[in-house]
Amino acid sequence: MTKTVDMNIWGRDFLLEIEFDCYTGETVTKEQEKAVKEFTAHSEWLMNAKHIIEEYCKESVMDDEENGKKDNIFSYIKPEYLFVKRDKEYPRVALMCKYRYDPEHGLAVVFSHEGEVTVGMQDIIL
Repeated sequence: MTKTVDMNIWGRDFLLEIEFDCYTGETVTKEQEKAVKEFTAHSEWLMNAKHIIEEYCKESVMDDEENGKKDNIFSYIKPEYLFVKRDKEYPRVALMCKYRYDPEHGLAVVFSHEGEVTVGMQDIIL
């Protein structure tokens, strides 16, 4: 079963698939479902994350002579899907993105259950 969610991310609409961290034969937990609902109910978390992402990417963006749209976050990242980590108490939700400056590893924007943000290669959550 594939789940999707419509989201407005920094002024653009996206239909994102939701990938749950489950082994074969496991079902999505109530906590994982709750984490998605909590995340989608807090649009301000994404707005706050934009500045953290820009800071994380700043050096690569500024060094890129070919990127003429340095002030447009979508010129270097593209949201792809949501990933929900399996955790008994507080599953984290990650916005997984393609990343112009590291296409192999991509970029993960990881949100705790309280909205705290961590940005890094997708390996930080997978």
